[in-house]
Amino acid sequence: MSQANNNTKHPRRYFVVSLGRSGSSLLAAILADAGANFGVRTPRTWDPRSGQMEGQEIKQAAHHYRRAYDIGCGKKFVFSPALETKFRYFRGRKHLRRALQTSEFLKIGDLDLVVQPSFKLGYSPRVILNYRQLEHNLPSLLVGRTTVGPDQLAAEYVRIYRQGLTLLRTFGGCTIAFNELQDTSSSGWADALANTTDLESSRLQESRERRLNGSLDVPDAAPLYPEAYALHEQMRLLSGRAIEPSRQVVRALLN
Repeated sequence: MSQANNNTKHPRRYFVVSLGRSGSSLLAAILADAGANFGVRTPRTWDPRSGQMEGQEIKQAAHHYRRAYDIGCGKKFVFSPALETKFRYFRGRKHLRRALQTSEFLKIGDLDLVVQPSFKLGYSPRVILNYRQLEHNLPSLLVGRTTVGPDQLAAEYVRIYRQGLTLLRTFGGCTIAFNELQDTSSSGWADALANTTDLESSRLQESRERRLNGSLDVPDAAPLYPEAYALHEQMRLLSGRAIEPSRQVVRALLN
């Protein structure tokens, strides 16, 4: 655990927020090699075809918060929407509290829905926004999630990264692009992570060199979803920067 997180009133927790298929498993393994505690065993090799470094407690927490979110959007529910929403939040908080007690770093889908609840539970969250251009995401996502169409996935992309950017600007953190992880000439991502997490930039880069087994996305994917592409460009503009928490968060943590 990094020194900045020891003996603090509001312990830091780091959320790898991603739609998936953006190098998040590789990123989590790199972080773990450098000393990050995900509460799970670090894989010896990175498998780009599957999600890794995902604990059961945070998986359950995100599942319940996502169900509550869906009900709020008018999607299907089992019984009374008000009662089920209350039940989902209760179960979600229970699993989230356990996850936060055992893991300093967290990774799973729908983490944009648990950052604020973590703050309410007394933690100081940081957002590591891991992203990729949607048009490069889609082929892999469509093969892996055959009951979800491209327009639905585009809507998820917009929700996750629009909320992720807002949470990043509020609670602090950094953005990490898929291509930054794949490009061996790139080091700004490691400096941004180091400044966000207090892990060593050199150890992050060494792990990337050892684990890397993918390739860069070539810039030939014409944008099909303008709002998703606009979010991609906003995240890209933050590359290499560690964003500090807002004054509102700092003030709240001092109370």
